[in-house]
Amino acid sequence: MRILSTAACVAFFSAAAFAQQTAAPATSSAASSQTQPSQPAPPPVPPPAHPITAEQIEEMQKLTKADEMKDRIVTNLMQYYRSTIPPFIPQDVIQDLDKSLHSADLNAKAAEIYPKYLSTEDAAKIIEFYKTPAGQHLAGAQPYLTAELQRSAVQVAQQTVKDVITRHQAEIQDAQKKYMQEQQQNKPSLNAPAQKPQSSAAPK
Repeated sequence: MRILSTAACVAFFSAAAFAQQTAAPATSSAASSQTQPSQPAPPPVPPPAHPITAEQIEEMQKLTKADEMKDRIVTNLMQYYRSTIPPFIPQDVIQDLDKSLHSADLNAKAAEIYPKYLSTEDAAKIIEFYKTPAGQHLAGAQPYLTAELQRSAVQVAQQTVKDVITRHQAEIQDAQKKYMQEQQQNKPSLNAPAQKPQSSAAPK
């Protein structure tokens, strides 16, 4: 299901945040609140007049093998965590994280999110499709399709960045040189005379 695909992306990028959090404590609550990502704006999709029911959501999750997809997501996520978590973190903490992620209900928000976008009519057609051999084949292949698409997207993005930088290499170097010169000029000199503070009193 799409909610689990999105959860995979969110979980992957949140792994870095967990590693940073365990490596160094936050300096202040104000700084922590500033680094929190903003909530994405909902797409301009009108809510359905007859939202999908809880029973339909549960059936869709079973047909799309949501639990199996969750286990794959958590397993891959834990592999990433183990490679990024600082070595001083005790093993019981990592084991607790592994156990907690596997027992976490990643679909708990489905009952709140799906009714915003899917109607009972939509759900009925989706369920009907996933009951077909083609639907079951898609459900089995979906995790691997998603993983390959994500890897491909990262590769394309990396290559695009390299291409853009190469095209603008001379421009970037000139801008960097100019910036460094400006920073050097604005840097206060130790030999510069100290400026006298201006009086705020009104002249008589």
